[in-house]
Amino acid sequence: MKIPLFPLPSVVLPGGQLPLRLFEPRYLRMVSECLKQESGFGICLARAKTEDGEPLKPYPIGTLAKIVDFDQGSDGFLHITVQGEQEFRLVDMEMEADKLQIGQIELQPLQTSFTMPSEYSSLSVKLSQIIEHLGPHMEFPDRDLDDAEWVCNRLLELLPIDAADKYEMLNTFDTTLRLKALDDLSFSIAPQ
Repeated sequence: MKIPLFPLPSVVLPGGQLPLRLFEPRYLRMVSECLKQESGFGICLARAKTEDGEPLKPYPIGTLAKIVDFDQGSDGFLHITVQGEQEFRLVDMEMEADKLQIGQIELQPLQTSFTMPSEYSSLSVKLSQIIEHLGPHMEFPDRDLDDAEWVCNRLLELLPIDAADKYEMLNTFDTTLRLKALDDLSFSIAPQ
């Protein structure tokens, strides 16, 4: 399967939503084509910054995302919201003339939801605190703090983890191993 890629310093995972502001012609074209074809594009965690004008290089793990909302903002940018659908592994990549990266991907099996194991219940508490701290800036309509995959995915999206460390967690494609890695992190929520 071939899809356009959008490397970012953040991630979206299945069930998550991410607002984006776009202005680069290659990404405006990507959105236009995705809307016409009712298809998605890949969001990948980006490696370190590149030289001016060069697209960010993606790590070979990403999430197929669908556009769920869009509008032309008063700031002149195209505002879209995407929803993560399914994780993938990047097999090969090519660059088009306008520097839009196109990836040949392999979709990964969807993870089966399961109840949060008691040994990781503190992660649900911490995620709840993060969501409360974010307030109206982020909405989580399908919030399920008892679902291990949902909690794991939202923490991976929201925590400011170094890209290389985040990539290591994403590379497992196993919710239980990701929960363990997140539990090994020591993080606290800043008071409001």
